[in-house]
Amino acid sequence: MGLPDHEARALAQIERQLIDDDPRFAARLSRTRSWSRIPRRVLFASALCLTYAVGLLAVIAGVTLPSVVLIVLGSAITAAFPTAVAVRAWRERTVRFDR
Repeated sequence: MGLPDHEARALAQIERQLIDDDPRFAARLSRTRSWSRIPRRVLFASALCLTYAVGLLAVIAGVTLPSVVLIVLGSAITAAFPTAVAVRAWRERTVRFDR
């Protein structure tokens, strides 16, 4: 669903006014962010590794400070997220082959 006409016109006017008032700032906003240049799979893989590392650190902290809660939480983080990713990848794989 798009914006109503009056809102689209108002946004276009604000954009023109911004470009007229401060072209350097407008150019800086229009540039793509450096993190958006990184492929999505690389970002996803790094997030997966980071989550796994956080889970392992929670398990280690739970063992070091005898805390059952930290051990369970770390185990859940370490096991659940990679499992969810694997299930999602498997479902997408089977859907592609069905087509």
